[in-house]
Amino acid sequence: MKQSKRRWLAVWPLSGLIGLVCTFAAPATAVAGPASVIYSPIVDYREWELELKGGMFNWGHGDDGERAAKLAFGYGLAPRWGIEVEAEYSQTPGNVAHVEEYEFENIFQLTEHGEHWLDAGIFVEFEHNRLENVNTLVLGPMFQKETAHTQTNLNIHWVRRLSALPRDDSDDDEAGSRNELQYQVQWKYNLGPRFQPGMQVFGSLGSPGHLHSQELSVGPAFFGVTRLGSGRKLRYDVALLGGLTHDTPDTTIRFQLEYEFF
Repeated sequence: MKQSKRRWLAVWPLSGLIGLVCTFAAPATAVAGPASVIYSPIVDYREWELELKGGMFNWGHGDDGERAAKLAFGYGLAPRWGIEVEAEYSQTPGNVAHVEEYEFENIFQLTEHGEHWLDAGIFVEFEHNRLENVNTLVLGPMFQKETAHTQTNLNIHWVRRLSALPRDDSDDDEAGSRNELQYQVQWKYNLGPRFQPGMQVFGSLGSPGHLHSQELSVGPAFFGVTRLGSGRKLRYDVALLGGLTHDTPDTTIRFQLEYEFF
């Protein structure tokens, strides 16, 4: 009975978060890329990371599909500061693949891991799209709640386009907005280190001045970690997401493979 109660208490924060984001699920602008991931606010000091992130959405279903892969290299630069540089390789139907974007990520851990009810951090990323010559700043808080068997993450990102907007003669206010609010939610249950079922949510609330969203993808995810000895680990996660709004891709498949070492 007590064990069932603990499981319920672990699940209810996720239910509340999903309910909150679904409240805003009405028509907006950008769709998270198929290689997007959900970040943790925890920094492992002096740990190196080599990551492969990838995925696809609506591939083989007309011209709206995309597939992408990111190669990333990260390091725990300070006890509460981790950095990562990555390059994104993407392709749309009928076009050749290109190195589309370069990104520089920073994670600043604000709380001692496990010391408080909630772990918190700040995410800062600078993106350069080399094909469109567009620079973007991504900034926002990260939250993580752990229990004996579960982990719940919430990321809220303010996305600010730094480059000039293209000319647009339409009357659509969203077309002229430099800003967007995005969110990601993740929950997983620890059945064992190598297999942890859960779920992921990716969405957007559009411009901060007009909070309404066209993007909401939700689906099951699976996680795991294998320890290789001498401080080396191999982590994975994979997700199958379904679009819940008209302008969200119907199906998104994404994965992340991460090799960690000191």
